[in-house]
Amino acid sequence: MTNDALVRRCPVCGGPVAAGAPSCGYCHAPLASVHCAACFALNVADAVHCIGCGDKLGLEPLDLADEHACPACHAPFRGFAGGGGRLSECTRCGGQFVEHALLEDLLERRALHRGVTRAPPPRANPATRPVVYLKCPACTTVMNRNNFGGTSGIVVDVCPRHGVWFDPGELPRVLDFVQAGGLDRARKRAADERAERERHERLSAASVRVPRVEEREVAELGAVLSEALAELLHHIGKALGRLR
Repeated sequence: MTNDALVRRCPVCGGPVAAGAPSCGYCHAPLASVHCAACFALNVADAVHCIGCGDKLGLEPLDLADEHACPACHAPFRGFAGGGGRLSECTRCGGQFVEHALLEDLLERRALHRGVTRAPPPRANPATRPVVYLKCPACTTVMNRNNFGGTSGIVVDVCPRHGVWFDPGELPRVLDFVQAGGLDRARKRAADERAERERHERLSAASVRVPRVEEREVAELGAVLSEALAELLHHIGKALGRLR
């Protein structure tokens, strides 16, 4: 059964389209055209609140020329500036490549809004999707696949030098995960695991190892002790004989 809250009608052909879709899947008419200044999600022109983060839509981020292309479908990018970095968005599939500086700014802003209760996004199983390694659109180096926060179930592609690639709809889910405290919990879990690892290392270093004694050495030691005991008993016997 289709969730009506997540489906809109194309104003051109009337076909059902997912909320936030950049174009109609039937007639290919452009639909979503307004970017949220908070999370850069695409919204329809008449929307009041962002479908990605719920913030009230205001000024759209500055649209910049972008010479790079989408690593997934190779369509041209559009660039948007903000937070000291750039977001490049595919004009066909809607995927987004976010520079590290901008992503840090977006994550920090969501972390600061923890006071606003937000349910964590539903967890997805990354194993249900095919594994595809994408190249960074800036340097063409194959990016690393990481489960964001370790437990979010949102697998993103990371170029250590330039930025992070989000498949369509993943960036708002990551921001929801952060605002719901997921990143804080991941950091605490990592700190606890590190402390436990250090504790085990200290215990291992402080433990005293008992040297292993071979069976042959035990037998030799027993023979020496037996001879010493026999000699001692002999001397004791002689001493008692003299006392008589």
